[in-house]
Amino acid sequence: MQKSRLIPPRDAPEEIARRLAIIAGQPQLNAILGINPEAQAQAHLCQSQRRRGQTLGPLHGVPLVVKDNIACAGLPVTAGCQALAALRSTGDALVVRRLRAAGAIILARANMSEFAFDVRSRSSLGGDVHHPLFLGITAGGSSGGSAAAVAAGMAEGALGTDTGGSIRIPCSYTGLVGVRPRVRRGQMEGIAPLSLSKDTVGPMVHSVQDAALLHWIIHGQTPRTLESVSLKGVRFGVIRSLEGSDSHQGEVWHAALAQLARHGATLTEIDLPILHDVERAICLSLFEFRVGFDAWLKQHPGAPTDLHTIVASGQFLPEFLPLLTQMLACDKLKTPAWRAGRELRRRLRHTLGQVAEQAGVDAYLYPTVCRIPDSLEKMPPGCAPELAAISSFAAITLPCGRTRSGFPVGLEILSPAADESPLLALAAACETAFTPP
Repeated sequence: MQKSRLIPPRDAPEEIARRLAIIAGQPQLNAILGINPEAQAQAHLCQSQRRRGQTLGPLHGVPLVVKDNIACAGLPVTAGCQALAALRSTGDALVVRRLRAAGAIILARANMSEFAFDVRSRSSLGGDVHHPLFLGITAGGSSGGSAAAVAAGMAEGALGTDTGGSIRIPCSYTGLVGVRPRVRRGQMEGIAPLSLSKDTVGPMVHSVQDAALLHWIIHGQTPRTLESVSLKGVRFGVIRSLEGSDSHQGEVWHAALAQLARHGATLTEIDLPILHDVERAICLSLFEFRVGFDAWLKQHPGAPTDLHTIVASGQFLPEFLPLLTQMLACDKLKTPAWRAGRELRRRLRHTLGQVAEQAGVDAYLYPTVCRIPDSLEKMPPGCAPELAAISSFAAITLPCGRTRSGFPVGLEILSPAADESPLLALAAACETAFTPP
């Protein structure tokens, strides 16, 4: 298992200055929408506390980046939209309060797919987020700015949100670890919504250990050392139908499965006919976005009145107009189509739990995306990210290798367990198997 990189710096002001220099040196990535002007002052406070023998917690002086749909007191919160450029948060989101209580410094706000709509990150405020290793290729979305910032060294960790893969897709593209926790509505306090049924918030980092640390902190749990378990006796259900047809990714994926088997894991092929329904699933965001977003706007003095006002202003990506027009037509939730989407959620949860029990598997494995991207345009990831999104079970992506061209490949683990602890332990064991001695 990789070592933690979220280590409190001995000199917080120097660390902040170093990270700001990295941000300033890579404007072409479009990863950052704005810097926290109080970051240096907060770093000096951390340093004076350290010198007095005081600490705030496990993240004392650690700079982090947050996606720009997550409220940070006194800073803009824009969801990447030009119409919201002047909107400022009056308070911190719950997860940000917990990060600050642990001593973290919010260094910057990350670019994202506007409104968190897309699986690539393009916004009217920040443009396209580029991959740090492959300029001209998307970093993924919708939390692409968070992923690019961490992968480029602007911070060691970031928060993103995940509705249908928005943490896991960019983490897969950029070679990071990303956790989509189980859906907990209370965790989304202070975060601009996309889908009330599917939204989650989670960490984007370099290691499973750091993912666990941030996960525990933002969920109000006591941080602890994550112990890597042995893969001997672990049974994974491999969903072959999600492997896709990308031969470059497939080569890495099959090598990763062989590596897990060499470390003692048992791999069982799983057939899930319900995937056909997942592929054709009605997107709950179509029905839930307007209702949730209008309510969120009303919590912000000076914000546009509602989504209709934003659309009328024209201050957003024009390519989203057809989707926004569809969403404007959805002014209530409990329609037959919405109920059908919720029913699929119930059936998928039941199926995943039942199949895991019958097959005796601890978790499911599949590639995080069906193919790697080759441009700045949207690359449909397949329905793999929707398994966790629709079922609301927890999932984690971690890098399992790179293609011959050096592009990272992500492996996703989904657990039907009641909490994330077994999932994190399994991910740590897989990470150990993939880490060269």
